[in-house]
Amino acid sequence: MNSKVSKPFIAAWLCWLVGCAQYQAKPLTEQAIQQQLETPSKRQLTLQATQIKHPLLKPIAFNVEDGLSPDEAAILAVLRNPKLRTIRDQHLIAGAQLLQAGLLPDPKVSYSFSAPSGGTDLGMNNAYGAGLSWQATALIWRQNKITAAEKQQQNVDLQIAWQEWQIAQAAKLAAYQLIVYRQQQALLSKMAQRLEDNRARLQEAAELGLATELERVTAVSAKNLVDVRLLALKLKIKQQQQRLNRAMGLKPHEAVNLQQDAELVTTMKTPSYHALIQNIGNRRLDLIALKRGYESQEERLHIAVMQQFPQISIGFNSARDNSNLYTLGFGVSMTVPIFDRNQGQIALDRATRQQLFDQYSSRLFQARADIAELLVTIASLNKQIESVRHAIPDLANLVKAYQAGIENGQVDVFNYYVAWNNLTNKKIGLLTLKLQLVQAGIALEVASGLYHVATDFNEKEL
Repeated sequence: MNSKVSKPFIAAWLCWLVGCAQYQAKPLTEQAIQQQLETPSKRQLTLQATQIKHPLLKPIAFNVEDGLSPDEAAILAVLRNPKLRTIRDQHLIAGAQLLQAGLLPDPKVSYSFSAPSGGTDLGMNNAYGAGLSWQATALIWRQNKITAAEKQQQNVDLQIAWQEWQIAQAAKLAAYQLIVYRQQQALLSKMAQRLEDNRARLQEAAELGLATELERVTAVSAKNLVDVRLLALKLKIKQQQQRLNRAMGLKPHEAVNLQQDAELVTTMKTPSYHALIQNIGNRRLDLIALKRGYESQEERLHIAVMQQFPQISIGFNSARDNSNLYTLGFGVSMTVPIFDRNQGQIALDRATRQQLFDQYSSRLFQARADIAELLVTIASLNKQIESVRHAIPDLANLVKAYQAGIENGQVDVFNYYVAWNNLTNKKIGLLTLKLQLVQAGIALEVASGLYHVATDFNEKEL
């Protein structure tokens, strides 16, 4: 058999025998990218939403026919956000590291050959030597490496869940913002139309000498100010639509039908500060992940300390010298810890452990501070919303009174429009306050690690 053919064949056969991995190409083609980014069908989304697995987000009955609710937008973001695909790939990397941690080092095989090339004719035989050795001390820290890799994989999985949670909450907030902006647009559009009617009336009155130039200019200025506000709000709506599409992994100009009747809370009852911070280290996903990362680093430091001691390899060898003498032996080799002693790795792992310790402490402190600040914000927003809600009926009654006065010829139209605009601005302001309350509530969910913390709270469960 030709050696050029036989050697690759033997190598391939040996590789198959020991279970070698085979290379498989994955070209980065435009078709593959488009297939990855393609929006799934409604049926696929509905099925995926009922099968979602997450420590905080629960499967929901996903129905896009009646428009997306903020909670459905959150689930859709978890299912479709392209950034999350990249983050989830870290799970595969952590799994490969766990596999590597459990593998023992391969044995080393050596072979030598020597033939007489000169000198006396004593011992004309060809000499050879063969040996087999293995690093025995790898068994000492093998379990520590496996434990470290398992903790690291748990850390990665929890970090992935934490990222999913944050993206879901961001999509939920974006949906609420878009709903509120559209409701404000409807109010501003009505205001703009009424101000246009008022401007036209004053323009006509000024031409007839029944209104002053100042009154006419004031009406034009008021209409222009509302037009500017309306244009700015329309821009915000378009930008928010793009942010929501990006969060949910949809195409830039893909239409999203949201539930416009989504309920906005007018008051938010929150648990106490002490109830929210109780056991937060075992509840918030990023804090649990940091704990697992710290435990993994503890194992790595332990391994580094053990590796400062001599590393021992044992082996067997067989040889024949030029005089045709055969020998069979046993050998032991070990490193002598004089210079290195793994000091650099120990120092690095110890410093990394301290960094993780400080990072966990800092994150826990920040979480508690965020919760305290958000509780103050929510309490203040509750009072502001209550105040505005009480003011709106009074303004509405004033508008009705002015309207009745106009019909009786007792009130100027200008005063009626001023009162009506004040009422509309109050309603727009109330929507803004409600949105701020929703935003604070979502932020409190993230900070406390509790979903629907303001509505589904039970202190015993904490």
